[in-house]
Amino acid sequence: MTINHLVLIGGGHTNVLLMRKWLMNPKLMPEIPISIISRDTDLVYSAMFPSVISKSISLNDSLIDIRSLAKKAKISFIQNEVLNIDFHLKKICLKNRPSIGYSKLVLNYGSQTKISGEFEDLVNNQIAFPIKPFFKAYELIKNEDKNDSEPEKPFIIVGSGLAAIEIAFALRKRWEKRSLKILCKTYKIDTKISKSLYRSNIELVKSLPVDYGKILLCTGNSSPLWVQSYNSELDSKGRFLTNQNLRLKNFSGIFATGDCAVIETSKRPSSGIFAVKALNILAANIQQDIKGKSLKRWYPQKIGLQIVNSYPRKIPKAFAFYGDVVFGPSFFLWYLKNKIDEGFIKKFRILEPKMNHKIREGEEMDCRGCAAKIPQNILNKSLRSAQLENFATSPEDAVQIYNNNQETILQSVDGFPALISDPWLNAKITVLHACSDLWACGAKLSSVQALISLPKVGKDFQSYLFTHCLKGIKTTVEEQGGELIGGHTFESRSLVDKPYSLGIDISLTVQGVLRNGAKPWFKSGMQKGDILLMSRPLGVGIFFAAQMQNINLKDSSEEIMKNLVKSQQPLIEQIYFLQDKFGETFINAATDITGYGFMGHLKEMIDSSNLSRKDNNLEPINVLLDLLAFKAYPGVFELIRKGVKSSLFESNKEIIDQILSEKPKNRIISFSKKNKVNSESFKEKISLLLDPQTCGPLLISCDPKYESFLNDEWYKVGEVIN
Repeated sequence: MTINHLVLIGGGHTNVLLMRKWLMNPKLMPEIPISIISRDTDLVYSAMFPSVISKSISLNDSLIDIRSLAKKAKISFIQNEVLNIDFHLKKICLKNRPSIGYSKLVLNYGSQTKISGEFEDLVNNQIAFPIKPFFKAYELIKNEDKNDSEPEKPFIIVGSGLAAIEIAFALRKRWEKRSLKILCKTYKIDTKISKSLYRSNIELVKSLPVDYGKILLCTGNSSPLWVQSYNSELDSKGRFLTNQNLRLKNFSGIFATGDCAVIETSKRPSSGIFAVKALNILAANIQQDIKGKSLKRWYPQKIGLQIVNSYPRKIPKAFAFYGDVVFGPSFFLWYLKNKIDEGFIKKFRILEPKMNHKIREGEEMDCRGCAAKIPQNILNKSLRSAQLENFATSPEDAVQIYNNNQETILQSVDGFPALISDPWLNAKITVLHACSDLWACGAKLSSVQALISLPKVGKDFQSYLFTHCLKGIKTTVEEQGGELIGGHTFESRSLVDKPYSLGIDISLTVQGVLRNGAKPWFKSGMQKGDILLMSRPLGVGIFFAAQMQNINLKDSSEEIMKNLVKSQQPLIEQIYFLQDKFGETFINAATDITGYGFMGHLKEMIDSSNLSRKDNNLEPINVLLDLLAFKAYPGVFELIRKGVKSSLFESNKEIIDQILSEKPKNRIISFSKKNKVNSESFKEKISLLLDPQTCGPLLISCDPKYESFLNDEWYKVGEVIN
């Protein structure tokens, strides 16, 4: 079945320019649903990568945030690697997830470094590495910084093209002393370039030296393996052949641009300039093709100007190549290239908030995920008004629904509006978030029932959304050892905007089984002398609130997304292993940190424990926290200082305000006196502890003598005192 769905394959220069064009001119954007599939969340602007290597600019200065750009343009972002595309069935096969159907396709996946047979073993043995993907190459180059000395073995750059030359110049600026050699076909190197390389103490060699260190391959481009199955559609360099309309000759509805394609009647070398020049024709033809109208033709220029920086240590200079003619080196050419590169990046920077911009009151948007919870004070007030006092005073993460003295079954319910625009990944996150209620009680998932609300869209696309939700739920449930046993659906009556996948709401009823003879962990069992251990950093709510405001931090993104799809069941199994080993239970109380933040859920534990202790004529307990012990995801405190906060923050703040309004001796939560922080730093730490978490950490109150035996993922944040 073909669904009405335009899919952009790859986060190449043309696709990011296309999304920007739609963002700036919404009338040019097709009305059908649009998704982009990209291996990376950020695009390195390749023209600036040598400047990153030379340390002339930072890596962040060269990045285009694909995920945020897609979000702003109301396009669903799917981070994955394409394994194959069946042009006949119109199906995209992805890595470790279900395939995706399409009606129209734009191929702009770029290329990968061509690795010849003589270097395959060296690559496998991690002696040689390709220049693409850039992120990996950059990390390897940074690791070589420690070897910047004359006695070190030479660093080899392989390649005869302009990329190899510019990278060599950049490395010389980065490494002043280390021996650099370019393994190339020396006759292809222009005399002016050869002389400049010589002056930079970069040697040209025709064969691999006997003694060498690492090898960087700048050996041209090759296409992904899946492309090679369409050999008859490719040129000798593995690029798709298109007509003047930028559409594949033999497959309707498929456009291809950039390094992965070439017009059959106007073959040109790969160049970034064509990504810019072809944009307007591509955007118009996509619209025309969807409407069934005639397409425009594009005629690329025969020769493009290419400028290569030489990175001298004093006055910056560059060479220019126009056909067979070489100009420079000169400061003017460097200035020209710098202005062109800055101009390209600026197209995307103007779409981003300035990092010194303070978020004003009212600029926040309603957050998604578990930050969409009803505020705790409203919840408890409503429960009491409905004569459900016990749920307000003694909340638990899951409830026992069956026990026959051999098997105990717990049940909980959880869910939220779609957190991200990838329906399959969003479903996985929702399942793992719901499972944390069971893990917090010491149970393992056994079964799930799903309630899914779908947006009112075209039936075929609605079916696509529903199918991917179900597959995401089913896969994740089965990975946890459980079974999806049923559910219910309904169609939303709320207006929905693109991307339509954000109109999905998933709620799950989860059932879990305790080990034979085990008792559930409750919030109410905290004991004097216990220590508090947590399993993950905090800051998920702040991160996604920043994304709502089009602020993204790459370092946070990678770690947070990794944790969102990581099960915490192994942590529970390790605890049971240790309890079996030592012959006693050492978890006295537990919970998971979700919508009400660390402070809200800790307060629930303390209040429940003190209510239980009162019933047993025991003295109440309180908690001493080590503010400096709490871990935050990278960049979160920077966001806090900018004023970024979840829409649930203010209601969560009432929790700590209530605690701090008490006299110090009456406070159920206090802070270690060794935490000598100024008032601003204190506010930042508290903001972290009030942040709502999706797939947040588990929090356990346990006997301190077992701390050293627990997994390194656990870290101490406080202790229980009288």
